Amino acid sequence: MDALQLYHYKVIFNLKVRSVFGTAFQDFFSTVLEKKHGADFVRVRPFGSVGDKGCDGYLASTGRIYQCFGKLQDAAVNSTTLTGKISADYALADGHLRSIMKEWHFGHNMVDGLPVTAVEELEALKKANPTRTFGFVGPAGLESIVLSLPPADLLYLLGPAATAEDSRNLNLSDVREAVDALMQAIGASSAQPATVKPVPADKLSFNKLPPHWVHLITAGSLNEPYVREYFERHPEATTGDKVAKSFSERYVALRHEGLKPGEIMDALYERLTGIGSVTASRQVAAHALLAYLFDACDIFEDDPSKVSA
Repeated sequence: MDALQLYHYKVIFNLKVRSVFGTAFQDFFSTVLEKKHGADFVRVRPFGSVGDKGCDGYLASTGRIYQCFGKLQDAAVNSTTLTGKISADYALADGHLRSIMKEWHFGHNMVDGLPVTAVEELEALKKANPTRTFGFVGPAGLESIVLSLPPADLLYLLGPAATAEDSRNLNLSDVREAVDALMQAIGASSAQPATVKPVPADKLSFNKLPPHWVHLITAGSLNEPYVREYFERHPEATTGDKVAKSFSERYVALRHEGLKPGEIMDALYERLTGIGSVTASRQVAAHALLAYLFDACDIFEDDPSKVSA
């Protein structure tokens, strides 16, 4: 696996973990651990009146019990409820599985972080049970596990990811399909084109994009001239401007939602690819389009001191 493919997988993982909720996240979590540990990890589900006894998964070699919390889509998480769940889940496991439990870990999909009360609760459990090991497995920890897996398992979990060789073979038919889909989504409501203006060369660093996105935009920039020529030759002369205006508006909306630069780029990328697994060639087209939009319109900020008056 080359570096560019790894960066693609980071984006795909981030989108994946943001799109699986509730039991779907628990299933994904267990599948990841099955790939990582093989038969050593036992997936657990409730059985009738027996339930699951406070165990969603068990790593036999270490006696580690996993409990999972999959946030529901768009549901606000109450810190008191979450802290109470940590306490109740541990008490349930401690009451039923004491003889086999040496560690207790709480997996979750809280991509924006846990409330501090959850941290305090886990620390309290550590203090009260000094012979056991405790921990959280959040999105960052799960990403580390996923990205350590061999390519065949990554393909199974996340689908294909474009390589450096793929990026050198941009297929304009994928650009056309992505643009056509965008124009259908934009519709007549965004008929007025935007004013495209030049952008300073250090825009990537100024906007503090995470390193993997810096590399992906840099790689996409190699195909940016082809995208620019595609728009210049498009039968509808204002197509490029309309797409730029639409993305500029979407960028502003995402920024107002408080998303971080990498999360904004993830969302803009998904707007180009759609949700779910996409082909490597479509990923290359999406990154080429993002590089064009990054350079040609107002997605992300310009350093005022570097913009020509």
